[in-house]
Amino acid sequence: MRFSKVMVLAGISLLTLGLTACGDNAAKSTASFKNSSSKTSSSYKAPEPDAAVTGSSSKKEAQTYKPKTSATKSAEYVKSGNLKKTGQYTFDKVGTRLQLASVSHPKTTIKSGKLTYKVTTVRLIKNTAETAAAKRMAASALNLSSIKSPYYTIQVKFTISNSGNQALTTDGIKTIRLSADHDLNAAGQLSDASAGKTIPANGKLNTFATGLANEKTKPNFKTIKIAFAAAFDSKHQQVVNPTGWLKLTL
Repeated sequence: MRFSKVMVLAGISLLTLGLTACGDNAAKSTASFKNSSSKTSSSYKAPEPDAAVTGSSSKKEAQTYKPKTSATKSAEYVKSGNLKKTGQYTFDKVGTRLQLASVSHPKTTIKSGKLTYKVTTVRLIKNTAETAAAKRMAASALNLSSIKSPYYTIQVKFTISNSGNQALTTDGIKTIRLSADHDLNAAGQLSDASAGKTIPANGKLNTFATGLANEKTKPNFKTIKIAFAAAFDSKHQQVVNPTGWLKLTL
């Protein structure tokens, strides 16, 4: 059973790209699931974008990046990280500029056993590393030796509902298929916040995963597919099978 490390929505916890507020089970560090204020303060404090993958990196870097004043004067700059419209951008704590390239809301579901998976939002993010630390942390989070800037990440936000009378632990996403020859999974280029999380009996989990869509150039996806992994009971016995493919039209 794969219980991959849960990515702490750091880079992916800043971009609250206009998502609705999460329930009690949502990861608390996800800015995109909160109504955050964009009021300025005397001392700059970078948000923790949920669209930046740097937060799940194993590398330790100073998280004190402050963007240039000129970069914060644009009407498209959103200090809080609550990006709602294409073109809006923000910065994470290590110097990644995150810009919303596209967003869609499929609201498509698939079921396996007592678990129902509902994909609510798919976002394409343009990431520009302003610092060497931002590059190092992104590469680490995506299991790469290095990464070119800019790079594009795809983020899938979804809810897992448990209709059973026992808590179940999900192994997260099995695969995100971007094209016939481009799969994202836990073995590489996918940071999955849901893996290893427990959904209470008759409860739900609001979560997401972010993976590398492309480097340098913006990808043009019309559809993608996603398959979810198995789930287990408190005795680590598999009680929910992996799903088939769920097709998402973007």
